[in-house]
Amino acid sequence: MRNRILMAAADEIKTRGVKFTMSDLARRLSLSKTSLYEHFASKNALVHDILSIAIQDVQEQEQQIYNNSDLSVAEKVRALLRVSQHVFGPIHNHSIFDDLRHYYPEEWQLVSDFQQERLDHLMSLIVQGIENSSLRPVNVPVLRQVVNSAMNDLFNYRFLEESNMTHADALSAMADIIMYVLLPPNK
Repeated sequence: MRNRILMAAADEIKTRGVKFTMSDLARRLSLSKTSLYEHFASKNALVHDILSIAIQDVQEQEQQIYNNSDLSVAEKVRALLRVSQHVFGPIHNHSIFDDLRHYYPEEWQLVSDFQQERLDHLMSLIVQGIENSSLRPVNVPVLRQVVNSAMNDLFNYRFLEESNMTHADALSAMADIIMYVLLPPNK
């Protein structure tokens, strides 16, 4: 039942954003709100669990990339820049990230901390690539800021809507641009 509630809540988030109510969710599941609260102490706890599952999904994908010895450093960087969560499927309601920042600051902090951790690992890999000459030498602190800013801006639903892109499309385009900068001219 808990998994069913999580999946239904994720569907609510996709269509309504995090502004859905527990009543909306109860109706979707044909359950009472009391039944929902037997599994989740609050809506915040439910949103927190959904985000935790999505983060775990990304972590598992990234770990597979880092552990794949068949990939070059450049291929790993490109693949890592394209990773997005798959557990709950694509998010059509792009305002979720703005809503999280505004209505669920603790949960947004969880997401923000995870993004910084991802960025730390990515920059370490890039430094490794620079040191072994498989990537061009670049100013790593500036690159970190560029990637961080781009990743945050790519969560902006207005940009995605105006550009007629999905978040995955935007990540892929960003990965291609970053790799163009990082790859030595002869590659």
